[in-house]
Amino acid sequence: MIRIRQAICEQLPQLKNACHALEVPVRRQQLPNAGRPTVEWTLPSALAQQEGELLDSLKKHRFEEAYVEDVRIVPSAGRSAAKIVFQLQPQLFAEQLLQTKENAVHPSPFAAEHIVVEYSSPNIAKPFHVGHLRSTIIGNVLANLHQHLGYRTTRLNYLGDWGTQFGLLALGVQLLNVSDKEMQLSPIETLYKCYVAANKAAEQRPEIAQQARHLFAALEEGTDTTMTKQWQQYRKYTIEDLSKVYNRLGVHFDSYEWESQYSQQHIQGVLDKLRSAGLLQPEHDGREVVVVDGRRIPVIKSDGSTLYLARDIAALLERLSRFQFSRLLYVVDNGQADHFNALFKTSAALNDRLSLEQLQHVKFGRIHGMSTRQGKAVFLKDVLDEARDIMREKRSCSPTTRQNYNLDDEHVCDILGVSAVLVNVLKQRRQRDHEFSWQQALQVNGDTGIKLQYTHCRLHSLLQNFSEVDLDDIKPDWKHFATEPADALDLLYALARFDQSIWQSKEQLEACVLVNYLFGLCNAASRALKRLPVKQESCLQKQLQRLLLFHAAKRTLRQGMQLLGLRPLDQM
Repeated sequence: MIRIRQAICEQLPQLKNACHALEVPVRRQQLPNAGRPTVEWTLPSALAQQEGELLDSLKKHRFEEAYVEDVRIVPSAGRSAAKIVFQLQPQLFAEQLLQTKENAVHPSPFAAEHIVVEYSSPNIAKPFHVGHLRSTIIGNVLANLHQHLGYRTTRLNYLGDWGTQFGLLALGVQLLNVSDKEMQLSPIETLYKCYVAANKAAEQRPEIAQQARHLFAALEEGTDTTMTKQWQQYRKYTIEDLSKVYNRLGVHFDSYEWESQYSQQHIQGVLDKLRSAGLLQPEHDGREVVVVDGRRIPVIKSDGSTLYLARDIAALLERLSRFQFSRLLYVVDNGQADHFNALFKTSAALNDRLSLEQLQHVKFGRIHGMSTRQGKAVFLKDVLDEARDIMREKRSCSPTTRQNYNLDDEHVCDILGVSAVLVNVLKQRRQRDHEFSWQQALQVNGDTGIKLQYTHCRLHSLLQNFSEVDLDDIKPDWKHFATEPADALDLLYALARFDQSIWQSKEQLEACVLVNYLFGLCNAASRALKRLPVKQESCLQKQLQRLLLFHAAKRTLRQGMQLLGLRPLDQM
């Protein structure tokens, strides 16, 4: 389908950037000319002034007949923008959607654009909890979408490991006499226990807090080589531990980076530039601040140490130099809006190669109610384990579950549980707060991750029953689908909307657009499976064409699920 879009846009310079904006109408009944396939381009508001000129040029233009049979122009009326409807050559439309051989890969128009996405970014002194889940999985989907569309994409995980609280953490390790072996076995939980223990001790004995400050000062200045080495080892163990959760979530990163990379000794040059540019202003109490939208925001404390805004400015400018990015997306919760406003405006004022249009805070709301059945949810791992355990219980109690000794039940239950949690979160608009419900997340019949996995398994099972058929040798036939029950064309048009759902999801930075498309695809596939039987069909030609249709449905569903970070199952 992407080739048809490209072919239309290549023929008119006015359409060169409209490839992904061409839309397949949602309902088959709305299509003109007895359901022959169309794509539509709605004139963007930026081109409204040129509407007459553009529409005139389109009337005179002859599109390549191999792709386009007819062009219909719908002028603007009231609040409805002008629309151009391209009636496609139906046989080519069917071939593009259903052929099993890979199409030739065309260069992406976005290959020169470099998108950097920073997401997840937990603090190693605190649990990797459910609050990090949204940043982790939304950021992963956005990076996947950009990569799929051909952007050069870099995925960053920027971990918090700096600040005076880490002096407390280092002290907690000493207080609890934690061995290297203990730390290696469970670094995240062990570091959290150390932090809690040191905080408790500091509340009872004020000298403990002073001792923690001295420890951090030694770490920051690099004067205690033993502690520095130990700290680096703890970071290594933390990444190894985090990677286990990330693997379950279908998440990966190109680079793990640390707040400590931008400690005071590393960013003095940036602070000097802020001062010389007049952006860093002294306060009477010894602090230094930047003024953003009339607000005085501290960057340096009265004792001369930096706050995390200073480190974030240094990190942003260093990334601009290192990556030469086109856009940098920070996937961080709504509560940090003021921080990112200050970060973006201060950094852009300091460096004339940086514009505010290159920077975006991708905000999201909170998840409420995500805990285990015992009401505990300090660590995200506990929630994922709970999801796996509930799926195991549901499968063992289900009368339709068959004993399959070739199937790793633990692996299947883990994938199902994680799919349920991920999709339940991703299907929400990201800026809304979300109330998590185990009952809703784990339904088979509702719009859930279980539904996506179940549909994929049904399609796989059907195709496996006809594994001896070489689908590469079968040519898709539009005329066949035009005479089938309406469910065949409904599924065909659903497949045609995959490209636009990816584009809209990327444009809106909303994973829910793709999730809802996949729910619709599953519904269309389920109706088609019911109305278009293959095994019971006596006509070989119908059998083969239906297999092509279901093969394309499985391929598209699989690709969409992988973009969400899901691992599609073949059996459950």
